[in-house]
Amino acid sequence: MPAQTPGIVALAGQDRYEYVRDLSAGAHGFVQLAKDTTNHEQVAIKFLPRGEQTVNEYVLRELLHHRLLLHPHIIQFKEVFLTDDHLAIVMEYADRGDMFHHVIAAGGYSERDCRWFFQQLILGVDYAHKMGVCSRDIKLENALCDGSQRPLLKLCDFGYSKSTMNSLPKSNVGTLGYAAPEVMAGHRQYCGQAADIWSCGCVLYALAFCRYPFERSDDPPAARRANIMRRSRRADYVVPTMIKECPTSQELKHLLSRMLTPNPNDRAKMNEIWSSAWFSTDLPEPARTLNERCINMGHQAGHQSEEELHRIWQAGRSSSTQSDLIADVIDDYDVDESMAP
Repeated sequence: MPAQTPGIVALAGQDRYEYVRDLSAGAHGFVQLAKDTTNHEQVAIKFLPRGEQTVNEYVLRELLHHRLLLHPHIIQFKEVFLTDDHLAIVMEYADRGDMFHHVIAAGGYSERDCRWFFQQLILGVDYAHKMGVCSRDIKLENALCDGSQRPLLKLCDFGYSKSTMNSLPKSNVGTLGYAAPEVMAGHRQYCGQAADIWSCGCVLYALAFCRYPFERSDDPPAARRANIMRRSRRADYVVPTMIKECPTSQELKHLLSRMLTPNPNDRAKMNEIWSSAWFSTDLPEPARTLNERCINMGHQAGHQSEEELHRIWQAGRSSSTQSDLIADVIDDYDVDESMAP
């Protein structure tokens, strides 16, 4: 059952953020739109009920990894704080919602528009990989759009992310329809970057054709997962001959075939995507050096230290109110407004 959104009550007891409206609710938490009273900026705040079941190790990974990333195609992490009942994660707000709804409304995009969104997706994913973070849950629902005239894509939700600096990913996480075959098969270890590239290939296919590459409308619900796994292992998908009443280009077909290669060792690497004829067409010159410039900026997205995040996360695992500890943690915050976008 989705968590009930308590409206303005969730932000009671603090004076930096003012409640605007509810945005969404999920199985374990909810998201609200709020206004930052220090700069009048709108932000999205994700609320998770305090306790070990909801404030788990995935939440800690999300905080630690998202904090590292400062990029125009990744939703910016701002801070985390505690209320009496919730752990609250403050993020940049993208006012046009997620790409899933845009793709459904458009019925898929032309190759030109597909390329526009896909180039932004790859810029964000490539940057995250260079920063040592693989998402493991890339999908249309985790790609948000801002309010630009030609929408800008921004990756969000790093709850399943894994650091490439540590051991190889082992968990069977991700979303059916986007997950790589080695992930669905439950391999003991796999390459997180290669799994992300497979998921990006599924996103590209969905952008173009408004459906998932390995699903069939006549699949019985009970056999859906098994059928998707079987088809993904065999690269059993069909590229429609037409995209928005135009012939599907051979360059797009080739790139999809390289990204949707079942063996991760043979799958396209990021440099192959960048150099492919389809991807590089109409790529703005500044985009070619964007990631290096972001990496060389030399500062992190979040002003809170790793130690502070650990302390807040640990306190959030307690479902009981700990007013003194909460006050101590909040008092330790040293907000650096220069980090604001």
